[in-house]
Amino acid sequence: MRAPILLLFALLVEPIALAAQPASATIIGVVRDTTGGVIRDAGVQLVQRATQARRSTRTGDAGTYAFPALPMGSYSIRIAYPGFREHEQAVRVYAGEVVRVDVELVPATLGETVTIVDGAPLVRTETAALAHVVDRSLIAALPLNGRNFVTLAALAPGVALPPGSAFPRINGGRPRTNEYLFDGISVLQPEPGQVAFLPVLDAIEAFTIERNSPAAEFGRFNGGVVNLTTRSGTNDVSGTLFGFVRHEALNARNYFAPPDTAKPLFRRTQAGGVLGGPILRHRTFFFGDYQGQRQNIGRTVISTVPTMLQRQGVFVEPIGGRVPVIYDPVTRQPFNGNTIPADRLDPASLSLVARYPLPTSPGAANNFRRTAMEINDQDQFDLRLDHRVRNAGDLAFTRFSSFRDRFEPVSPLPDGSGAVSGTPGPQRTRAHAFVASYAAALSD
Repeated sequence: MRAPILLLFALLVEPIALAAQPASATIIGVVRDTTGGVIRDAGVQLVQRATQARRSTRTGDAGTYAFPALPMGSYSIRIAYPGFREHEQAVRVYAGEVVRVDVELVPATLGETVTIVDGAPLVRTETAALAHVVDRSLIAALPLNGRNFVTLAALAPGVALPPGSAFPRINGGRPRTNEYLFDGISVLQPEPGQVAFLPVLDAIEAFTIERNSPAAEFGRFNGGVVNLTTRSGTNDVSGTLFGFVRHEALNARNYFAPPDTAKPLFRRTQAGGVLGGPILRHRTFFFGDYQGQRQNIGRTVISTVPTMLQRQGVFVEPIGGRVPVIYDPVTRQPFNGNTIPADRLDPASLSLVARYPLPTSPGAANNFRRTAMEINDQDQFDLRLDHRVRNAGDLAFTRFSSFRDRFEPVSPLPDGSGAVSGTPGPQRTRAHAFVASYAAALSD
């Protein structure tokens, strides 16, 4: 009995583990001397600057080294070998990247160290994928109406936002064929191309847009890949508060509107904040965020209600330029004068028609206009914990996200019901996400 249970558990867990792979990065390289010969058994140490997490390895027989499964961020690489100057170099990696850092050690006198501040390669040959990175500094610098990070995808070459769409076309592909990964986990709904919810803008560390030839680890799609990484806590406590307000009192009046016309109602508030820091310095960190939205917009809805003549069974008013013919369902002959006799009117139908409001404008179609307030309130939060399991540098993190949306459109009729043509009613949306990851560095 135990074996089938273990097999079922493995089948359920394995897809999650595979889906999480694109959230990490890898640093590889070769260590050589000035003659081009490889140096084996050189000590290589990688230090994450924000948390001081350290990982160490040694070069192999071919002088190569590798640090897989790295969280996105800034690192320092230190390489030492007896008889050569110690080498130190800064490097920054993003989700899904394979960054090559080849090093040439030079013979040294006592105590010499070579430090390279920025050694980013101009051309990367490790992968054929074309990716564009948008990091936190750019996200913070550019204004975004609605605080939707996807809008920034249009900064990448070959990416465009169709008019009226919140999702991009990547290299000419359809918007609904793209993949969206948050911390390595897909956030697509069962309906293709629909994202369950968007993260709080201030909680994004960076995101990449894979435009062409993505790696085999990305699947389930035939468009581009938007790979996003959320922020994590560091050894320093830091946070921000934000608030954005829109109100019709701050809007300009429509130039063509009469002077005594009131401005359309438009009230929108977005507020929240982020906070991160250490629980145990150099070992355990937290990061949390919250964003709330309250939006009230005045909307005018036009629908069709029965006219005074129609309520009496008289259908002589034109609809669409012609008067429809009303037939007697018993004889299949037209009613005289397109008028249903009073004794043929059903009392239940008359009671139903009486519930409709009277027209506000002439005509038999689109004759009722109603202005009311459309409500769209949202609340969302994330809580992330990062933990360095051992001094060897094994890293684990978990994140819980929650999103709530309340949307109440203006109904065509005052009692909240729909008109003859129908309309969507109030909508309630709740979404939750839980992500857990453990990255271990295995050695011989």
